[in-house]
Order: sequence, then structure tokens, then C-alpha cells
Amino acid sequence: MITYDKKSWKINNERVFILSAAIHYFRLPRAEWEEVLEKAKAGGCNTIETYIPWNFHEMKEGEWDFTGDKDLAYFLQLCADKGLYVIARPGPYICAEWDFGGLPWWLSTKTDIQYRSQDPLFLQYVDQYFDQVIPIIDDYQLTKKGTVIMVQIENEFQAYGKPDKAYMEYLRDGMTARGIEVPFVTCYGGVDGAVEFLNFWSNAKHAAKTLDERFENQPKGVMEFWIGWFERWGGNRADQKTPEQLERECYQLLINGYSAINYYMYFGGTNFDHWGGRTSGEQTFSTTSYDYDVAINEYLQPTRKFEVLKRVHALINWLEPLFTNAEQASTDVNLPGHLTSQRIVSPFGEVLFIENKRNERVQSHLFHQHERIPFTVEANAILPIVRNVVVRDGITIKALTGQTTGFESTNAVIYHEEGQCSTLLLQLDQKISVHCPLPNRYEWVEDDLLLFTFYHGNQPQTVQLSFEDGSAYSLDIVSRCSLEEHVTELEQGAPLSPLKWECADEPLCFLADDVKMAEKPLDFSSFGQFSGYLGYESEFTAQEAKNTTMVFPRIEDPVMVFCNDTYVGKLSKIGAAAIEVTVKAGKNKLTCLVQNMGRFNFTQALGEPKGISDAPAQNAKYLSLLAGWQVEGCGRHHHLSQIPSIGGRIGFLRSFQNLGYDRAILVGDGVSLVRVNGKPVKMLMDSQTGWSRGSAVYGVADLSDVLIQGENLLDLDVQHVSSIRRFDLYLFNEKEQILDWKMKSFAQIEEQKDWDEQNDPPKESIAPRWYRSRFSWDPVNGSVVKVRFNHMSKGCFWVNGHCLGRYWNIGPQEDYKIPASLLAEENELVIFDEDGVTPADVVIHCYTPSVRISKGNSQQPVLMLEN
Repeated sequence: MITYDKKSWKINNERVFILSAAIHYFRLPRAEWEEVLEKAKAGGCNTIETYIPWNFHEMKEGEWDFTGDKDLAYFLQLCADKGLYVIARPGPYICAEWDFGGLPWWLSTKTDIQYRSQDPLFLQYVDQYFDQVIPIIDDYQLTKKGTVIMVQIENEFQAYGKPDKAYMEYLRDGMTARGIEVPFVTCYGGVDGAVEFLNFWSNAKHAAKTLDERFENQPKGVMEFWIGWFERWGGNRADQKTPEQLERECYQLLINGYSAINYYMYFGGTNFDHWGGRTSGEQTFSTTSYDYDVAINEYLQPTRKFEVLKRVHALINWLEPLFTNAEQASTDVNLPGHLTSQRIVSPFGEVLFIENKRNERVQSHLFHQHERIPFTVEANAILPIVRNVVVRDGITIKALTGQTTGFESTNAVIYHEEGQCSTLLLQLDQKISVHCPLPNRYEWVEDDLLLFTFYHGNQPQTVQLSFEDGSAYSLDIVSRCSLEEHVTELEQGAPLSPLKWECADEPLCFLADDVKMAEKPLDFSSFGQFSGYLGYESEFTAQEAKNTTMVFPRIEDPVMVFCNDTYVGKLSKIGAAAIEVTVKAGKNKLTCLVQNMGRFNFTQALGEPKGISDAPAQNAKYLSLLAGWQVEGCGRHHHLSQIPSIGGRIGFLRSFQNLGYDRAILVGDGVSLVRVNGKPVKMLMDSQTGWSRGSAVYGVADLSDVLIQGENLLDLDVQHVSSIRRFDLYLFNEKEQILDWKMKSFAQIEEQKDWDEQNDPPKESIAPRWYRSRFSWDPVNGSVVKVRFNHMSKGCFWVNGHCLGRYWNIGPQEDYKIPASLLAEENELVIFDEDGVTPADVVIHCYTPSVRISKGNSQQPVLMLEN
């Protein structure tokens, strides 16, 4: 039923071009599933791809949940009901910028477990997961009652950098044994019996070459065509990939023979609750929004990229027999040097792709026999010229230099940039009469060849062809911008105000029954908690009142630090960090509050200890080791931000003095490349990937075993490294570590709180606080609802008891989604703010989707009334 050859996939022995929309059911409420699927289909997609996150369905070991927003079977049924094929990607590892790459947090409590390997302990839990999820996929295979046409084995396994053929085969065989009979696929994976896809945004030619070098008789596919990108807290807005670039890269896929495209993402969605992950490096925590700047935005509204893809899909669907049975051929046109051409041919016709690499529009021409065919290519764009394609009996396109959404049985739309001309050369087998309003023109160049010159102005025109047999054909000549009339804008309504607030303190108290105690701080998993907030407290003795350097030798999230109930500061560096603390003589109390910002979902650092996992030490020392490096220990001193060019394994040296310390932690980029006193270091965490060998990747190393008193020599291998951002050394004594810790969950919305009318916190008072307010909502005022936490610090928020995610006012995210399906006439917003900042400037807005419909030179907003 589902087969393939070198050129394309086949369903029921018919060639199919796979146009797949990546839509993760776990990133939007169940109430929105149907709408987003319908919009994907309306945009020309015929397939839906989704990851399946293991941890979403088994949050606690042995407790499975496939209900409500987690009802995978219902999602697959909806896809079947809509006539959409499905690519299922159950992992067990999925990446996806999702906490722990989809692995359950509690796996990290299993002693010596080796993730993503043939480790029997890991496979024991994978089997239990497969026993739950594969039967659901099995039921919805196209060969049974659903539309699943492919199942992916693992995910980007080659990027992990730990080859394990037996592991991949075990997963394949486990899926087969549980009933999977549709084709297996991999992406950067590779296992016998699976079709390999690749993931990329640009350079489709290089990826096609890679696939051709490695595999025979497999169709080319891109499993993750990255048409947007994710965002991280404190980073830039990720809107760098324009609609124009997207169109160009889509054409590159067609040029290079791809017949399966999965747009990652087509709809991004939201990392509700605490599901956002951490990609690679130190400060790479994913924002709550997973909008991804793609075809359908976080609020289910089509974007300009939706319109671009809709037009590309229309072209592909019209020429599906051509694109699914094509060969690359040598070009047959002579072009100026700034233009290049590539040609694909099939028994159904051909397409000549003209690429303009200049930063300005270019006009040129080609020939059909002796007839000159002019064309125009936009700056940095690709123009597909359709040739020798039969429209219907009696009509053949010999050349079309305008773009088209396809020639249907009686009508076609031809478009170009406003103000530009295009050409259509038709071959006809019977006489016709032509109605061709100016400024469009036509002429018979031979008895059976009709040449049109179309002008794409701001007013649409229709050219009518009337045939002797009584049939007719119409050509709608329009501008590109007129086809983007359905791009949605959100009309902002009045704020839901005034919001009247109540507040409640969050005392960092460790007297309750649910406090756990341990000699050293427990990370989140060891404590037994998925995410959210953990508090830590211990007492220590100081010999005298003074300022002391306190080192936290193992942290993987920002930490709020209090000493003797006074706020000291926030540790923003990850891995290890130091802070100056004022202590009094005698007994002192150290209190910390940590929000889990997401586990690594990529690199070999999977399963890192979240929160605080080693005891802080007083009377410690912090050194930045960025400066003072020398090639072979002589000559100029260099800074690691600008490493000199070094060929071969040449010593790059620096020393530091250790006066009395017995412990040392090194954190930064490239710590795995260093030797200390001629010996390798002990890596506590190393974010290597399959592509990072020899690179300076983020890591944490324990130097204690190689540390000596006095001068210590560092030798850093920087042969392939040009710059290092951080290289921090933390020195302390084991006897100075603070022991005997209490730990407790904080920011628990279900706990009783002493609410009171909001009073502004004392000036300079920094302490965690709760705030709540009620607001009314009427869908008439707008179905899209957003909240902004203006001027607040960092925390999380709930609406009607549902945790909708983290917020952090360091950018780039400003607006936070409140799904309309969670709202009633009266609603409650609850905020937990780490610094206790007043919510006076928090605002909730409703928005109404509207579209701008082109009418001549004017564009008027038209409200889209919703049922």
C-alpha cells in the first residue's frame, strides 16, 4: 500500500508528493487541534507530522495518561477524518526543544543508566513505553483504520555522536514486533530497512548529494525543513528567515529532486507549564512561546509564510506527476553570468529554474525555437519557468515565465510582482477567439502558437479563451501581493482592566512535613520533582563577621540567594558560580530558591542535574581564566575571545596559583580540551554532539584530582578554536562546604495562601510573592487573548488553575498566550514572581483576527467573524 522508489513515495501505487505540516499536539490544547489541522489542509498540506513525547504521557513512573490534551489516538483520528496522512515520530528521544528531549525526568534517578543506547536498563524502560504508544500508532496505520504512512525510528541519532547500530536495530525490531508495517524512516539516523531523511534549511544540493552517496533507490526527503527557528530567554527574536527566502529554498528542494517535505514547524505552538527545554550550551533555555515564525502563528493565524507555501503547494499539486517522476537534466539556455539555470524533466513536462544571485531585479530572455521569450527574476530569487506541460486536450504550455498556482480544467491564475510583465506561449490544436483586455497583449507567432504578454498591475485582469468546441478557458492575471490578501492581522481591543490584585507572601519556610533532608543539596530528580521551584536551606558557622566569597560548585539553573533572610543576589551563571555574601560571626542561615528552566534536549549532556547538586562553600575564590594565555608559554599574551591561529597540536598555556585549596571546578567553553599539570581533567558534564569533535563546547570539569599547591599549568588545545566566551575557575576547600540541607517544593499553587489586598512591597524588598486577579472575558471582544507581564521579573503563571508557562522579562518574549478554550465568563489569573515585583503594569488584551483584502490601491481591514 505504501511503497517508494528513487523518485518518490507511492500510495496505492500512485506517486504522491509529501507536503507535511509539523504540528505537535502537545503544544496546543485539544480544543484547537481541529482548527489547526483544517488550516494546514487549506494551505495545501496533505500530511501531518508529530513527535510523541514519552515524558508527556508518563510524568510519573508507571502512570500513563492518554486522555484530554494527551489523547494521541484522538489526534490521529482527527487527521484521518480530515484526509491527512501522518508521519509519527515516537522517539523514544525526540529533541524538539522539549524538556529532556522527551525522556521522562525520573529516568535520571536510575543509577548508571545510559540514555539512547543499547544499555539494558534504558531499553527496559523503552520497551515499557513502546508497549503503550506503539499499539496506538499501530491502530492508525494506513493499512488499518488510520492514515499513518511512516514511523520514524529515534531522532537525529547521528548528531548524538555515539554510534550504536545495535540500539537502532533494537528500536526498529521492537516497533515491528508491535505491529508497525508502514515504512520506517530516520533523520540523521540510518538503520537498515528505513528511508533516511535529512534536516536543514538551506543548501539542499549538498544534502541531496549526501543522500545519493549513502543510499540507493530511496526518495529524497527533508524531515525538518527549518522554515523558522526557536527562541531562547535573553536572546534575539528569531524572525530572520523571510517569506521570500522561504520561496527560494522551496524551489531549491524541487530543483534537487526532493519529493517529501516536512515543514518544521508549520505551526509551532506553546511550551505550556514547564515543558520548554534547553538546547546546547550554557544559557539556552527555551522560551514559553514556540511560535517558530512559521506558516501558522502561535495564535492559529496564517502568516505570509502560509501564503507563500500555499502558492508553492498549488504549483506542486498541479505538477505532481512531473515532480514525483523527474530527472535533473542539463540546461538548454544561455544566460548572462549573474543568472544560473537548472532544469528538471519528466514525461509530463519540464521546469526550468532561473536563479538571480544579484541584489536587484534582472530582466533577460530565452528562446523557444526562434521565438524570444522575455522573463524577469526578482533580486536573490528563483523563477520557475514551466515548459512543455499539457494543460488539457488541445492546450500545451510551451513556456510560462509568470508564476502560477496551477492550471485547472477551466481556469488558471498567473502572478508576478506588481508592475512586472510575464510571458505565456501556448500551443493549440484548434482555432480560438481571444478576449485580452489591455494592458495585456497577444499575437499569433505561428498557426498553432499563441504568445501572450501579461502586465501584472494593481488591478486583476481576466483573459478569456473561447474554443470552437464551445469550451472556454480563463486566465486570471494578478500581482503577487493580491494573493496575500488572507494574511491575518490581529485587531487589538481594549485591555481587560482594571485588574485588581491581591497578594500573598511566599515564606521560604522549611518547617512543613514535606521537607526532605540530605547532607548535600539534591537536584530536582533526586528530590523527586519534575520541574517548578525548589528551595534549599542550611546553617553554617563563620568565625568572624565579614564578606566571604561563596562558591556554588554545581548548579544548572539561575539561583536566588538569601543569607540570614536577606536577599544577597541572583546567580545567573550556570555550571558553577560565585557570589559575595555578608556573614556574621557565629551561626548563619543560607537559603536558595531555584526554578528549573528546562533540561537539555540535545547533546551528550542529557540528564544533567537540575537545580543545585553540590554543597556551596564559603571562603572560596573565583578566577576568570580568559586572559593571559601564551603560545608555548612565551611571547605575546592572548585573550580567549581572540585566539591566535594555531596549526597542529601546539601548547597554548596559562598558569594559576593555588594557595591552600583542595577543590577546583572549571566551567566554560572548551574545558574538555584542557590538560592540567599534564593530566586530563574529570568531566562532570560535556555538551558534545556528533558534529562538535574538536570544538569548544560548553562543559563542567572537576580539576580536584590534578590540582596541586602553588603554580598549576593549563594546556589548552585550540587548534580548531577561534574564540571562547567563558573560562571560569572556582577554588574552595571541601571542609568549607556547607552541609546538612533541607529541601522543599515552592510555588505550589494548590497550597493555602494568606491573600490580602495588594500593598506595594517595601522599597528594595526582594522576595518571592504571589498575586492574583479576576477578569471577565466575552468572546465577542476577541478570541485571541494575550497577557503581558510588564516590569515584572521572572516566574510562572496560571489561568483558572492551569499552569501556562514560565515568564522572564529579559526578552525576546513579551506576550504570553491564554488559550480561549480555558476561559469562562469570569476567570482568575495567578502569578508567582521571584522578586515580588508588583503587577501594576500587567495587562490582558483580547484580539480579533482580521484580514486585509486588496482592492486596487487600497487595503481595507475586514473582520473575520467567528462562529
